[in-house]
Amino acid sequence: MIWYIIRRILYTIPIALGVYTITFILFHLRDPIAIARVNLPQAPLPVLQDWVRAQGYHLPYFFNLPYHSETVRADGRVHPEFKEKSIFYSRFFLGIYELITLNLGRDKNNRDILQQFKERAIPSLQVMGPAFILSIFISLILSLFSIVSSVWMDKVIALFAIITMSIALPVYLLLAGWIFGEYLKIVPIYGNPLPAIFVAVIAGLGGQIRFYRTVLYEQKYSFYVRAAKLRGAGKWYILVYHILRNASIPILTTVVMSLPFLITGSLLLEQFFGIPGMGDMMYMAVLSQDFPVIRALVYLGAFLYMLGNILTDISYAFVDPRIRLE
Repeated sequence: MIWYIIRRILYTIPIALGVYTITFILFHLRDPIAIARVNLPQAPLPVLQDWVRAQGYHLPYFFNLPYHSETVRADGRVHPEFKEKSIFYSRFFLGIYELITLNLGRDKNNRDILQQFKERAIPSLQVMGPAFILSIFISLILSLFSIVSSVWMDKVIALFAIITMSIALPVYLLLAGWIFGEYLKIVPIYGNPLPAIFVAVIAGLGGQIRFYRTVLYEQKYSFYVRAAKLRGAGKWYILVYHILRNASIPILTTVVMSLPFLITGSLLLEQFFGIPGMGDMMYMAVLSQDFPVIRALVYLGAFLYMLGNILTDISYAFVDPRIRLE
């Protein structure tokens, strides 16, 4: 198991480098002075050049070559000290070092980005964590009930899933605003995670029920289920031990791959209900063109996605004895 985890981590290194390279190119294609003008729109050129130097945009892109110490850089100066530096003294390799050491830089307001991640991840988890657990539990229960219930009840559950899938998220937001703001009035809407959890659960039920129901139905008519019925096994024993157990891999895949979204949050939910989480942070960074924050969020999303892939592969061995990781 340990060697498999090590191999899976090593396999993700080229992917991580590819994500970093593409992100680096996208965020460094623009002229450094143009980037500085976004942060300091009214500043004169000398101030912009000082900002470029302070942010490291005057450094070479990929490699520190000899001619870089003799040319005028983006900050309007010549830097002969580049001769004394390594060939890897560049934005690309210094960015990798900063990323490994979790030095994500500072935003436009000179606030530490990593510290903001720590503060904003908690509100996102307060909303997405309970919503994640409740939506999986409810959708699995309804899907299992659809398998063993009568035909008309199965159709009712399928219709419910289709209807909830067909309604756009803004409609759920307005509905929650009316229920909690005009009808119930038991909790405040703005800044309270309860309405956001309600919307997240209801909006995600339809797709999950459709997926789980399809996966479970594929197992219901399999050979080993018919054999268990012939042996006189009980209905619930067959449902749990045979159907659910053999459908656990696709279900587990969707569950584990959804874990990164618990931290990254939901942009619309957090904006509508005033939750100061990661989604709200992304929204504000895009509006203000805060490139360091956007870049850090891209890296965070890529890391969580790769971590989800590793956890998915590892979890297969615990639910399917046919899989041997060694």
